Amino acid sequence: MQEHFRTRMAELEDEHWWYRARRSILERAVDRFVGKTGRALTVGVGATREAEMLAARTRLVAIDRAPIDAKCKDVALAARANALALPFRDGVFDAVFIFDVLEHIEGDDLVLRELHRVLKPQGHLLLTVPAFMFLYGRQDVVSEHKRRYRRGPLRKLLEGSGFEVEYDTYFNTVLFAPIAAMRLARRVFPEPAPNGKSDFDTRLPKPIEKTLEKLFSLEQHAIGRTSLPFGVSILCSARRN
Repeated sequence: MQEHFRTRMAELEDEHWWYRARRSILERAVDRFVGKTGRALTVGVGATREAEMLAARTRLVAIDRAPIDAKCKDVALAARANALALPFRDGVFDAVFIFDVLEHIEGDDLVLRELHRVLKPQGHLLLTVPAFMFLYGRQDVVSEHKRRYRRGPLRKLLEGSGFEVEYDTYFNTVLFAPIAAMRLARRVFPEPAPNGKSDFDTRLPKPIEKTLEKLFSLEQHAIGRTSLPFGVSILCSARRN
């Protein structure tokens, strides 16, 4: 992702309603599908709060191609590494977490094969990716996304990489309509050059943001119980065959 946005994420993950709500959903998913486990790998550690959440449940190893925040190094064994060539032996991890990272990498199938390699047999994979290419917009550009996904093709990609998909769902469903309307409107009525700004630079009055956070957070109760039919993102739980 663009460097200025990576720096901004350190502030956003604490104070922005979207990051806080998303973290509550991820925490529910980790507890529901993985729980406490022996040794786990997280790929891409832009959000330090997520690393802290994971480290409370496992002996965490964290990798990223970019410099890793010192706070993450306090809770995990952290190193700079490439997800296309992981510096670990076969079958060493009980679980792998890859949250909003796969879309950044050209060879997503190669990454999944590497994750399959370093997982123990029946080890857990928990991932999230952005959904629907028609939603591709300013935030994807700032984040340097290669693509967005659909649930069916993502499932096939995982199965082709040796995983058994146990559960998948769209999420950020409650706010899908306004987000889609905003992104499509920008195509019809193009804005001036954003000068590196992201969607997170658009702020609303605090009472509205608190309401949006509560609405988005409600989706944590659907995780593992039902699969939502559409959404801005996809969450998937799988095991290594």
